[in-house]
Amino acid sequence: MSEYQGKTYQDAVLKAQQDLNKPQAELTITVVKKVVEPATPTLSSSPEEVAPVQQEDPAEQTPQLIEEPVATEQPEGNPEGAPDGQLSPAEIAARHEQNLHRMSAAATKLVDYLEQAYRALGVDVSATVQSSGAKDVTIELNAPTPGRVIGYHGRRINAFEVLSVAFLNYQGVKDALVTLDSEGYRAKRAQTITRIGERAVTDVIASGQAVFLDPMPARERKLLHKQLEDNPNVKTYSQGREPFRSVVIAPK
Repeated sequence: MSEYQGKTYQDAVLKAQQDLNKPQAELTITVVKKVVEPATPTLSSSPEEVAPVQQEDPAEQTPQLIEEPVATEQPEGNPEGAPDGQLSPAEIAARHEQNLHRMSAAATKLVDYLEQAYRALGVDVSATVQSSGAKDVTIELNAPTPGRVIGYHGRRINAFEVLSVAFLNYQGVKDALVTLDSEGYRAKRAQTITRIGERAVTDVIASGQAVFLDPMPARERKLLHKQLEDNPNVKTYSQGREPFRSVVIAPK
């Protein structure tokens, strides 16, 4: 068994390949970490001793690689991508401003995208940013025919929300929360969701059986979970995969 040294793992492997004239795939490699006993520092720099090599049949040689640690310097200050807890207040504020600017620029492009996409469907839409933050944006969609903007049970406007999240991700805004609204649809839908939950609870208590609701977007599922979380008679959970994920209301 032969031993080879290197500052890194790949250096030692390369030496073994060159000496044994074999590709890496044909070598059986054992990494040996070299332990050096603490000693008083001296000014001399004598080379380290290398363990003697026992020659064997080349076909059965298994090189042992002595991997030496490589010292690295830690950069001063806060590295790029460091957790916010390690950043100074000034740096946190600066990054927040950068995120706000990125979202503002991306939201402007999103407005144009939504108008063009709806027009491609034959719907004349005027999109306006109502509010935006570092990770969220709310856009109002105005049209002579709001029903065509919203779609049956909100399917069209919900689908455009999914597309909007993907669009912002492409623009560099990750995991954004997008709310598209038209003629107060979101508030009206929230009231409808509340009534759906109340009726489902009545059915569950009366029958003792779980009620499986129609698929809903994540926002509406969260409304139901929040509405019924303190109800002593029922429990809620979600099942299925997007975009067909739905809420189940079951007896406790």
